[in-house]
Amino acid sequence: MIGPLHHVGISTPDIERAIAFYTSHFGFEVIDRSNWGPGTTIRDRQLQAKDSIAEHAMMLREGMRLELREYRHPVGRPKAVETPAVDHGINHFCFTVDSVQVEHERLSSEGVRFDCEPLEVREGVWLTYARDPDGNIIELLSGL
Repeated sequence: MIGPLHHVGISTPDIERAIAFYTSHFGFEVIDRSNWGPGTTIRDRQLQAKDSIAEHAMMLREGMRLELREYRHPVGRPKAVETPAVDHGINHFCFTVDSVQVEHERLSSEGVRFDCEPLEVREGVWLTYARDPDGNIIELLSGL
């Protein structure tokens, strides 16, 4: 039997910047930090890489885990910061909020970039798309 989703993982070129973003804007806290270096056979097999090096941070907020990794070897390829939401693959993750309008205003004032203004997609159901510093899409959703 498959259980509930355990965490969402994000690869970032700057783990400190990503930690600062998710702690200050979304209220996550770091619950574990670790790293590994060359010769970590299990990680090399997992990543299909030789002599991998990475730093890891597991973050928690209200039961949701977010895993951040900065790969130092091999270095990952940057993705386009403005990748359209319609591109294939995992294209966003979503937080429910009390008010999309209030969070849009708060986060905008804190410098978070948005793809669109709050939109009413069904009567009383609102959403908007924000971007983290690496261009990952974060949906804010209210009214369900």
